[in-house]
Amino acid sequence: MELKYSDEQDQCYGVTGMAVSLVIWDADDMLARIDLDADDNIEFVPEYYFAGNPRLSAKVAWQYILKHYQASMGMMIGNVMCRNYMQHNATPDSGVRSALLECLEEEGADTCSLETDEIHRLFDRSYSYLDRVFAHSGVQDIVRSFARELQTHRSLSRGDVAEMLAGLRNL
Repeated sequence: MELKYSDEQDQCYGVTGMAVSLVIWDADDMLARIDLDADDNIEFVPEYYFAGNPRLSAKVAWQYILKHYQASMGMMIGNVMCRNYMQHNATPDSGVRSALLECLEEEGADTCSLETDEIHRLFDRSYSYLDRVFAHSGVQDIVRSFARELQTHRSLSRGDVAEMLAGLRNL
């Protein structure tokens, strides 16, 4: 599959892209830690795994699920964008973009009952925004530093991530 990591550096940039996306989307409160050696490199706080609450209205519950879907979308796009910009200084090719959209269409339909056109609008907006983010030289400097630290330490706490990516909020 076109989205698999080619080596450890590629993985570091992918995981870094996901962390950057969470910060950009103000969803880093969902992050518990990052572990480069774990099967799931991003560990979320327990509240992320929302299973439903009968005390919440259907609208509030759906908005919560939609927020998580958008964060997941951002992480997937950020993963690929970061890897491409940092290693090839370019946006992903159309095949990778299509593979991402295909994955996200299925997830959006299954988890949020979104229609295809709604998913495409969310995707296009997120893709365009994250393309500008990862093309920014200041972001790339922060990404390089973060990826080096991740590769060195192998695991970072939520606090470490917040501290190391705090500069993103100033760009």
